[in-house]
Amino acid sequence: MRTATSNQSGRVYADGQLIDMDIAMQAAEWLTTLMSGQVTSAEKNAWTNWRQSHPDHERAWKHIEKVSGNFQGLDSTASRQVLTQRPMTRRKGLKMLLWLSGTGVIGWTGMRTESARTMLADISTGVGQRRELTLADGSQLHLNSSSAVNIRYSNTQRLLQLVKGELFVATAQEAEQAYRPFLVETNHGQALALGTRYSVRQDGQFTTVAVQQGMVKITPRSGSASVIINAGQSATMDAERADAAQSVSANAWGWMRGQILADGMPLRDFLNELSRYRHGFLGCDDAIADLRISGVFPLDDTEAVLLSIANSLPVRIRFRTRYWVQVEAAQES
Repeated sequence: MRTATSNQSGRVYADGQLIDMDIAMQAAEWLTTLMSGQVTSAEKNAWTNWRQSHPDHERAWKHIEKVSGNFQGLDSTASRQVLTQRPMTRRKGLKMLLWLSGTGVIGWTGMRTESARTMLADISTGVGQRRELTLADGSQLHLNSSSAVNIRYSNTQRLLQLVKGELFVATAQEAEQAYRPFLVETNHGQALALGTRYSVRQDGQFTTVAVQQGMVKITPRSGSASVIINAGQSATMDAERADAAQSVSANAWGWMRGQILADGMPLRDFLNELSRYRHGFLGCDDAIADLRISGVFPLDDTEAVLLSIANSLPVRIRFRTRYWVQVEAAQES
């Protein structure tokens, strides 16, 4: 059996065939989920659907089974014990799987995919999960659904590396030591707090910063001109430039209360936002994409939210499976 090896393009070989690194890491994540001792029937069904949805998924899963399998031939009893612990944490499981597959530390440092970095982040949330915690300096950190962050505090700065998703931070003033700037770093640049409460959202090719209190200075990674964002404003940047700040409503932080606050929001935009809090695919037909929706919608029951849409708009909700939902124009009677 050939082991999985990494290369600089972010891919691995599974039994001699090239597999995308994202798919390989998805297989590893499914293994740690199944070994956690807390897997649900819905998760088992989702795992089966994932395997059947693409030949590369099944190929990656078969390889990860072979790699982890019965752990035959391993000299280290300790390694077997770590891998068979209940529950096994995702970080520990993935690191061990990388070691087993021959990727190792050197291979890991070459991985730059979002999936890989998310799985080994210091703090992360799954789909539909939100988390709140107090950092070492007293700052309050909130993580939105499907987000990940690394905490990098030093003697000279307080740095959060947003790997994926969205965070909100209320920065603390440090009285017992020299001032350390507070920064949030994304793929596109940095957001420097100027005594503040603000959110940072990394979404595809852009980062959006919204300030609730105080001010924030954002600087694109290229080092081009910075933009100051005041309370009640937001601004977007990519790696090359930052747009001018503009007003933002309190709806931007509704997720912290477990809500989507919609005020005449286009239906497609609403469904894109809702999809962040549920597994699977949530689609919207073009014919109804521009319908407007308003209201306060709870994030903890996305299926109830979908059903409520059908009661207020001329649409129907088609559940092909629990994980494949399409919102369509209502059929004329």
